[in-house]
Amino acid sequence: MLNRNIVFIDNIETKEQAQMLNERLLNMIGVHTVSIDIERNMVNVEYETPTNLNSIEKEIYDAGFKVLS
Repeated sequence: MLNRNIVFIDNIETKEQAQMLNERLLNMIGVHTVSIDIERNMVNVEYETPTNLNSIEKEIYDAGFKVLS
């Protein structure tokens, strides 16, 4: 089953940062698509098991971005 979520993040400012985060998330097993909106500080992600929202948020955090609730 394909899941879709929007994750709001802080401190993403450049296209280079967005590209790095995009590649990092796409390297996760189960992640199908990633779309990052720098203006709105949003990450749209489509994924399936074994990936889950917690592991995606942890990967975003590990990449140096704060996940907003």
